[in-house]
Amino acid sequence: MSLKIKSVTKQFIANNVGIQPNDILVSINHHPINDIVDYKFYQSDENLRIKIQRNNCQEIYKIKKEFSEDLGLEFCEIKYRRCNCNCTFCFVDQMHPQARSSLKIKDDDFRLSFIYGNFITLTNLTNADYKRIVEQRLSPLYVSIHTTNDKLRKEIMRYKAQINIKKRLKFFTDNGIQIHTQIVLIPGWNDGTELERTIFDLAGFYPSVQSIAIVPVGLTKFREGLTPLQPVDIDLAKKVISDSMKWRERLKQEFGTGLVTLSDEFFLLAREEIPEEEYYDDFPQIENGVGMVRKFLAEWELISQKLKIKNNQKSITIITAELIYPIIAELAGAFQEFHKVETNVMKVKNEYFGETVTVTGLLSGCDVMKAIKKTNRGDLIFLPKNMFNEDGLTLDGKTIEDLKVETGKILKMV
Repeated sequence: MSLKIKSVTKQFIANNVGIQPNDILVSINHHPINDIVDYKFYQSDENLRIKIQRNNCQEIYKIKKEFSEDLGLEFCEIKYRRCNCNCTFCFVDQMHPQARSSLKIKDDDFRLSFIYGNFITLTNLTNADYKRIVEQRLSPLYVSIHTTNDKLRKEIMRYKAQINIKKRLKFFTDNGIQIHTQIVLIPGWNDGTELERTIFDLAGFYPSVQSIAIVPVGLTKFREGLTPLQPVDIDLAKKVISDSMKWRERLKQEFGTGLVTLSDEFFLLAREEIPEEEYYDDFPQIENGVGMVRKFLAEWELISQKLKIKNNQKSITIITAELIYPIIAELAGAFQEFHKVETNVMKVKNEYFGETVTVTGLLSGCDVMKAIKKTNRGDLIFLPKNMFNEDGLTLDGKTIEDLKVETGKILKMV
């Protein structure tokens, strides 16, 4: 394989020596370039011999640069490895039929895990993949474990290969590769004694295993024909919190760190206080919903005080989802007191995925629009920024500009 160059950044080395868009990057220092990881790894040398293919001809460029200096190349998208599991709880299988097409892709590629923090299953890695991970120091990786009971793991994830998960974790440990692990908790499957065993099996690989996150299974209304599963309820959330605090104390005594953390949903479900920042150990899995609320709370006071409220904006409305509503309602009171403006909180019901989905990150544009249209309140309306992705799109492909046009309201992401 090789990489097709999409663009060359002006004033960077590649542009200065004459490398062009639509050129094919074949190799760097005789190493074949198959993907962005190869490119990043091999272009870090100070002396480069770059082979380019252009119109069926090959060009060689010899470049001297600083070690950390980037060539300035951007590449066309390549195909990434798809997941070969058929997990009982897979959220993609429960996706809304009209959701963005990108949300229906099941990726399971170690390169995406290294670059973006996507979780992988370790079920499709070849010996060459493991060798490459070590040689290129692709660390940390993010791995979905769910259980260290191999038989149960196969039942939950429904893959065909024979996988010894602890043996694969030992390989990473022996070769200095760090990993962040997650356990999707499924009531009646991998909770109770199975969960405790998994936690301490994973802890045995510390410090290679840098974090263990537990997140509750997510269930939408689109589960017809799928394995019947139960959601995490208040009682189980309270038990997991209580048990995990005991596990953390044991792990702190042994390793100096609690290692295991729970996603925000457990504390919100149980109506318990969100832990302080030290609980999250630098927030390694914040994108997994572990510590996102704490980060928001830490930033909210500064953000809210800097927000400019115009004289003609007599009423503020804050959009939120059901699970975090009590916290937002409390913050709204302080906001109203500080800005001296009427402040209301609107709890949006998730009709898009179903009422079992209660987090702001899974609010759709259509549900938010519908809720806004039903109220006359809010000269200015705040929307949770985590309902939009990096491209500014909601799950159903709406932008904030779309919502502004549709509702006729002044909207702002916070």
